[in-house]
Amino acid sequence: MAKFIVLVAAITFVNHYNPSLFTVMWQKGGAFNASGSAKAILFVHSECGAPCDAALDHLQSKSVNAEIIDVKNNAEGRKLLQQFVDTTTLPVLVVGHNIYNGFNIRSYNEFLYEVEGDNIFSWKDKRVYKEHFNEFNQPKVVIYSGRGCDNCDDLRDDFDSNGIEYIEWDIEKDNEAKTRYNILAPAYNRSNGSLLYVGTRRIEQFDMGLVSQAIDDLM
Repeated sequence: MAKFIVLVAAITFVNHYNPSLFTVMWQKGGAFNASGSAKAILFVHSECGAPCDAALDHLQSKSVNAEIIDVKNNAEGRKLLQQFVDTTTLPVLVVGHNIYNGFNIRSYNEFLYEVEGDNIFSWKDKRVYKEHFNEFNQPKVVIYSGRGCDNCDDLRDDFDSNGIEYIEWDIEKDNEAKTRYNILAPAYNRSNGSLLYVGTRRIEQFDMGLVSQAIDDLM
């Protein structure tokens, strides 16, 4: 594994203003307590700058009890980080099986739901995510689809083949779904197209394995 490299200013700038470029990571493990419940770990570097500062400030503002690991001059911390991701770009948030590289408020809150519950959300977000759960508070598999949903046909076939129940909201025809979509989508630079959720967890890639993992984690 290459020696840990301090972030250069260009990467820091891109990571802060377009974190979606860095969200697809190879997952090597997860962060869990001895009881098996998810816990939160935030990896930062004291010279990371704005992205790390924003992540730390957000966790503090939400009173999240996360383990903070500064990897500067910290060989053990770097070694632990490398157990989760192959990256030198920080911050990295690990919550249970979720790994997020960069900083995005909505993504952080959606992941931190597993350790903080819906207290992590604003009242507006609670109203949106409420529709992602059934009357027994079990997460639904939800597709927000529109004209830009190029993968929706394949996804429906996968769900049907694997016996996975799902609900699809067409944002071109359902005004209430469109309203929810318009609240969720801007954080991911989406103006039209599709979003896939299991409960509060957005599935970045339309991948059956990720959907199955989310169902296992959240049920």
